[in-house]
Amino acid sequence: MDSIKFKILLFKIIPKSFLSRIFGVIALCPLPSPVMKAVIKWYCKKFAANIEEAVIPEKGFRNLNEFFTRKLKEGVRPIDNQKNSVVATTDSRVDQFGDITEDKILQAKGISYSVRDLIPSIKSEKFIGGKFITLYLSPGDYHRIHSPVDGKITGFYKIPGKLFSVQDFMVKNLPDLFAINERLITYISTPVGEVAVCKIGAMNVGKISLSYDNAVTNRAFDSKEEKIYGKDEYKPIKKGDEIGIFNLGSTVIILFEKNMIKFEDLPIGSKVKMGEKIGTMVK
Repeated sequence: MDSIKFKILLFKIIPKSFLSRIFGVIALCPLPSPVMKAVIKWYCKKFAANIEEAVIPEKGFRNLNEFFTRKLKEGVRPIDNQKNSVVATTDSRVDQFGDITEDKILQAKGISYSVRDLIPSIKSEKFIGGKFITLYLSPGDYHRIHSPVDGKITGFYKIPGKLFSVQDFMVKNLPDLFAINERLITYISTPVGEVAVCKIGAMNVGKISLSYDNAVTNRAFDSKEEKIYGKDEYKPIKKGDEIGIFNLGSTVIILFEKNMIKFEDLPIGSKVKMGEKIGTMVK
């Protein structure tokens, strides 16, 4: 057995959800200020996190979770203001983007998964033949998630699942990874079609939470919950507005309806900042 197959086997065996919840509890434990400062200094050096951009509480970060979910200073992420632009939801790496061929989304070279498995709902039909982009957040990236478009939030879908790592070797070797891991999906309606912002859980992501509702992932004995708001409950949103939080890095997959967006020239592996233009609405 080669090393990659052995690593995947280990990930299949270990209690991923339990360990991730334990990690979440540890991240909430208060630490003495000198210890927190030392940990943050090490973390920033290890993962190239830029603490100078962060809003730092008057008494400093009390625990790891406060640091992981840090807010940014006003103005450090300008939001592209072109009328029809689509912006990056996160500070992240562009892993894949392009067409949803029939119902298939490219995960990695030679591996694809079904949009119907990613969103096991009638909503998935809207994105058949549409487009997608996959954005990976490293541990050093800013972990809050923002809207890529102007529109109205019409609901969400929480889907419990596995918590496999989303490191490169897993993405390239474990079929259907994003469709079997835990997901928390935001539906956004725009004048030219619907967008789904799919937030993917992963190993050691304590939880994913929403900024506009009380849904939270990675709870014991959790179950699927799809909530579609009534029209009078729709929540207006502007591109760049916060919609959710990762309690450590993971992956965001954004889906667009057919003939809705033209992507910028985004080299695979390049980095984008939240609010940076990644495409244009073409309808």
